Amino acid sequence: MSSKYEKTQGTKINVSADAATEANPTGATWQSINCSTKELSYTGGQKSDIETTTLCSTEQEMTNGLAAPGEVTLSGNWSADEIGQSTLRTAYETDAVHAFQVIFPSGNGYAFLAEVRQNSWSLSTAGVVTASFTLRVKGKPVAIVPAPAAA
Repeated sequence: MSSKYEKTQGTKINVSADAATEANPTGATWQSINCSTKELSYTGGQKSDIETTTLCSTEQEMTNGLAAPGEVTLSGNWSADEIGQSTLRTAYETDAVHAFQVIFPSGNGYAFLAEVRQNSWSLSTAGVVTASFTLRVKGKPVAIVPAPAAA
């Protein structure tokens, strides 16, 4: 029986080496960004409300409008040597959309398209230089499901 919960250590986070037009492209060259990443946070896009109340209404009526794009924040240690992190810095400069994969140790995960919206770093006297990348998700993440085990 597998665990009831997903574990975090061993999670793989990849970015496509080249710009992409689909979330989990076949044949893409993937670059790892999991060795410098300490935390990944996904926030789904929030739909805006549109008020549809009319003068004859007895209550306020709302309908969902367009959804705002989701965001992912990657935080960790700044690394000049990690090629995936270098790809993120370049993507920030060029506004290129890349494919991303987040694969948990179980093999489950998500793939999505995103552009690097913000690139930041910070330092203090008692630590190492940290890096943070905020990604604007294009569309909805696609589930990655591991292939069934051979019988």
